[in-house]
Amino acid sequence: MMEPTDTLHIPKMFVVLKGWADAGGMAQAVFDRIRKKLPCRIIARLDTDVSVHGAEHRPQILVQHGVLKEFQWPALEFYRPEDPAHQDVVFAVGWEPASQWRRFLADFVSLLESWGCRHLLLLGSLYDQIFYDEIRLSGVAVDAAGYNWLRRWECQFAEYAGPAAIHSAILNEVRGKPVTAVNLWAHVPFYLKDAHELLVHRVMEIVGDFAGILWNLDDLVAEWKNREREIEEILSQDPSLREQIRALKKHGASPAPKDSKPARGEVIDLRRFQKKPKDEDNPA
Repeated sequence: MMEPTDTLHIPKMFVVLKGWADAGGMAQAVFDRIRKKLPCRIIARLDTDVSVHGAEHRPQILVQHGVLKEFQWPALEFYRPEDPAHQDVVFAVGWEPASQWRRFLADFVSLLESWGCRHLLLLGSLYDQIFYDEIRLSGVAVDAAGYNWLRRWECQFAEYAGPAAIHSAILNEVRGKPVTAVNLWAHVPFYLKDAHELLVHRVMEIVGDFAGILWNLDDLVAEWKNREREIEEILSQDPSLREQIRALKKHGASPAPKDSKPARGEVIDLRRFQKKPKDEDNPA
């Protein structure tokens, strides 16, 4: 921890976890937008080195001029806005735990309770068979208040049976406590490599409503218009792919499982169509 937790009162928390339940890198995309719109500073770290996969998520270091400057263990990091008007919310980001969930949950809930947190919003994402400009959000709640959040945000009520994500474990852990908690799921088109700006825009609107923050999201709208033109250009070059994707808009489809990857069909990675400097043609 970086600050004495008994001196803080933070009634709202928004959590994004990178890993298995983070299709299209949605967690980082949303968190990056939050940091861009609202200057924040880290107020606490919840160590997760015993619960993340060591082969994939190793400690991070900073070496400058041959001198070790920083060594940072894997952690769930908590960011609080610098603006006093918005310090009733904290944003948490980190890799989901791969093991020892109960230990992680105990530490997480302990911190939640020490801050007097009463409102909790979790974000996950999954691949789905939807048209690229379709915004589909689903959610899970544990009480009537959370259910009403989902209704206000026009989310579908999730239907699912199978392996759990850590998000569900967190919901289960706070069930019965004086905490209104909701797990929001953003649906990412399975043929796009990254979460697109239109979806990020809608999630940011919801986070703003949750946190009481009015964002200026004009930049996301402009970026989406550029992305849409790029997608249309790519589809115009591949009639077969174009017909497959347009069929999704015409007929609709069921969501892919939460652990699904964009393994079948073609994946559109727009970065491969962007111009690169000549010195980037050969990977280092």
